[in-house]
Amino acid sequence: MITISEYTTKTPMRMIGEFAGFCWGANTKDNEKNVKRAIDCIMSEHGRTEEFPDLYLIIDGVDAKTLRELYTHIGGSPTRLQASTRYIDYEKKGVPVITPPSIANKELAKEAWDETIESIKKGMNKLKAFGVPNEDVTNLLPLAYQSKMVWKVNLRTLINFMHKRLCARAYWEIRQLSNELKKLISDYSDEWKQLADWLFVPYCERYKFMNPDFCFCTESKGCGRHPNIRDLKIVSKYEGEDDGK
Repeated sequence: MITISEYTTKTPMRMIGEFAGFCWGANTKDNEKNVKRAIDCIMSEHGRTEEFPDLYLIIDGVDAKTLRELYTHIGGSPTRLQASTRYIDYEKKGVPVITPPSIANKELAKEAWDETIESIKKGMNKLKAFGVPNEDVTNLLPLAYQSKMVWKVNLRTLINFMHKRLCARAYWEIRQLSNELKKLISDYSDEWKQLADWLFVPYCERYKFMNPDFCFCTESKGCGRHPNIRDLKIVSKYEGEDDGK
């Protein structure tokens, strides 16, 4: 579950346009002009202006593996707080985990999974009984255990996040989280919806808002949704030519 905190602005485009307007000596009191200026900045790929709108998000009920994926998106100085494995007593709380569909949908696999998780719980209880401190006991926690995080992230970083994690080749859980986040942001305000519709897309469709036909994949092993950049000969000048050797 994801919650958008009230500290998140509802007018990110006006914010972008207003702050960009100071650089140009423009009229920043006209909100309509601010929005138009923001659109121009986005179309021109002036990414620095996208670092002003911040989202304050509370992410709950996802596993540690997925949260680790979020850590790779550190552009624009985002910050985060995660539920502590040092202070939370998982002996009393239990170890809630996320079970992947590939396991949950197979009876024997699910039995093996449950047995493994149960053995981890018993191991943690034994270590606690031996007087091992909680901060060491929790090293046994699997990547599948559910955690919670507060995440402050700016628009520019979030666009990059969406480009990577909405990709069909992204891990299923973080792709699911990305889709949920996109919908939630779209419902937060009209300006966020416009940005989400334009910019929160897989990397292969990052220019789609400017030209619906200009979609291509840069991965060497794509999903086949759009043509590969190598097939389009866009990089043939630099790749695969005779280098004189």
